This record gives sequence, C-alpha cells and structure tokens, in this order.
Amino acid sequence: MNPFFWYPPAETRIRPSSFMVALLGKRNRFEKELCSYLGIESCVLANSGRASITLLLRALKATAGTCYRDEVLIPAYTCYSVAASVVRSGLKIRVYDIKSDDLGPDIISVKREASKKTLAIVVQHLFGIPSLMEEMKEIAEGVHSTIIEDAAQALGGILKGHYLGTIGDFGFFSFGRGKPLPLGYGGAFIARNKEILHSITLPEAEKGYERLLTSLAIQFLSYKRFYGIMETLPLGLGKTIFSPDFNISSMPQMIDRLGSNAIHELNQSNMHKRIISDIYSKILHDCGTVPIPDGAYPTYTRFPLMVGTGVIPNNLRKLGVRRMYPNALVNEPDIRQFFADQTTITPGAALVAERLITLPTHSGISEDVAEEIACKVKDTFKCK
Repeated sequence: MNPFFWYPPAETRIRPSSFMVALLGKRNRFEKELCSYLGIESCVLANSGRASITLLLRALKATAGTCYRDEVLIPAYTCYSVAASVVRSGLKIRVYDIKSDDLGPDIISVKREASKKTLAIVVQHLFGIPSLMEEMKEIAEGVHSTIIEDAAQALGGILKGHYLGTIGDFGFFSFGRGKPLPLGYGGAFIARNKEILHSITLPEAEKGYERLLTSLAIQFLSYKRFYGIMETLPLGLGKTIFSPDFNISSMPQMIDRLGSNAIHELNQSNMHKRIISDIYSKILHDCGTVPIPDGAYPTYTRFPLMVGTGVIPNNLRKLGVRRMYPNALVNEPDIRQFFADQTTITPGAALVAERLITLPTHSGISEDVAEEIACKVKDTFKCK
C-alpha cells in the first residue's frame, strides 16, 4: 500500500459528465427522474435531508388535528440531524433502542415508547441495510401513528421487491457526501398521502453555482492521493454535529441538474458496494458482521462491523476505516434536553456506539484493496 494514499470512508465520486450536463443543461429533471426510478408519482426536493424531514414533520403536525401528538419516536442511535429536524419542527424527541446484533429496532423498546402522543415513528435503514418493516407498521397502526422511513443512506436498496423509502407512509432521502447518490447537497421526501405533498411550499430555488463548484472540488480532493489533505480542511469531515438552526429551502437548480444525470450511475455504484461488502463478509464472517434480512439488497454506504472499542489506528484510518456516530442520543446532553422523557435508557444503542466500526465500500475501493482492509482489520482487532 502506497504510504501517501488516503482513502475516504464513504462515497463522494460522481462522473465528470454529470457535472457537464449540470453546467450546460437547461432543464431541471431530477424530480421526474427520481420518481421514475422509485416507481412513484411525486416527491418534493429540498436543500438537504434534514430539511426534508422537517418539512414532512411540520406538514404532519399541521394535519394531525390535535395538539397532544407532539412526539416523534426515533432510533436511539442515528444521525444527529434526525434529532435536529425533530427539534426544528417544534416537536419533542422520544427514542427507542436498537439491537446491537443487526442494528434494527428493538421491538420491545418501540412498543414501550409508542403512545397516543406519537405523531410519527422513524425507521432507519442504517448503512442502507433494510430494517424489517412489518412489526413497526403494526405498532404505528396500534397507536394511530405513521411510519417515516429514514432512507438517507438507502437510495436504491430493496426489501422484498420494494425500494427502501417507499414501504412506509413516508420516506426521505439525502444526497450529501457519503450517501448512495453523493451530490454533495440536497434531499427529498415522498408520501403516500398526496395532500401532504401538495400542502408544502418552498421558496424558489437558488441557482447554486457555488454548491456545484464545491461538489466538483470534492470530486478532485476525494482521490486517494489527495483525501488526506481534504481531511485537514475545515469542511466538517468526520464530525457529527447537532444543530437545529439550519436553512430550509428548495433544491438549488445546479444540484437538481446534477442529480438528473447522476442518478443513472446509482445502480452500478450500489452493485460495486455489494461486491466489496461480499469480500468483507467472507473474510470477516466471524468478526461481528451484521446479518442481512431475507429478500434484502442493501446499498452498503459503509460496511458495519461490531468488532471492538478503542481508537482506530492510523494505518486503518488511511484505508478509510472509521467509527460512525460518536454516542447514543441519550448520551448527548445537547440533544437529551429535548427529550420527552429524561429517564430513557438505551443499552443497545450505547453498545453500538462503543463497538461499531465501518469499512469503506465506495468506487475507490478495488477488490484487492478490500481484501487488504479486511485482513488488517481482522489482525488489528484479533478476530478468530
């Protein structure tokens, strides 16, 4: 391994031709292309995934017809932006635990926390690995709530013949760095209830040339020869921040155009990630791998491994090995202050935060590099 190579932990790359289309094109077609891909009739494009969640929650709150449904039930181990979106929408956070073996919902915990106060239950497909939906939908129906699929990391993933994000009542996607479609900016949400979609209005989109140029610069800096430099820049790489004060607007026109062409790269990109993940699974099968449900085709934005605690050594960091979110939400005081219940404990989520590491699956990882990463992880964490 070249000592000067430094691999990103997740996907950032888009073909140059997609940027050319964005700069030279005249029409915004991403909404149509995304709906066609997912097999749905309509969706709403926003400037970020967290803006998408906030818009959706506000619309649900406005149509709930009651003031006592003011809680959103979310996983105790999730992106801090999900919690920030709940706060931004003026609602309270309630969390349910997750299982450390498969990263899915702890059904007992979900049943305990769901109530007549629950406006919506968020089910995440972490790393694009599908969470089973049937029991979660039954719980939501039992308290007359709705299911929102967090498919931020799961665009193109499939469970039993259905695209992730289209199985619940609502679904949202993110197009930021490291996502299946890494436009660098933007988000979208879909709804079975067309009235919800039609009730949402957004300000006219900005042109977004600066956003497009930033995304283009990241393409260059994400090459293995330069990524080590990019991590030293103040871009917030590798940082998980809770900040409810974020802008909400429609998707910039240049990002819209970028997405309309880049979405055609998605299936090939997801297939590559599954091939790399298969290599990890074979070499690390006894090292804390996460089982995949029957009938599931994950997107694997990263390959998760419940393998051990401690600081990841630099030789693995250069290969793109990282941890994920630093803490369970209950262990973040800035977030916990917005909890509906201050006594909540989530041991499963705490264990995941402590032991989970992630391996890169993106287009810059060849099969040979994947084998090298897996062998070094196995040796470092003393797997059998």
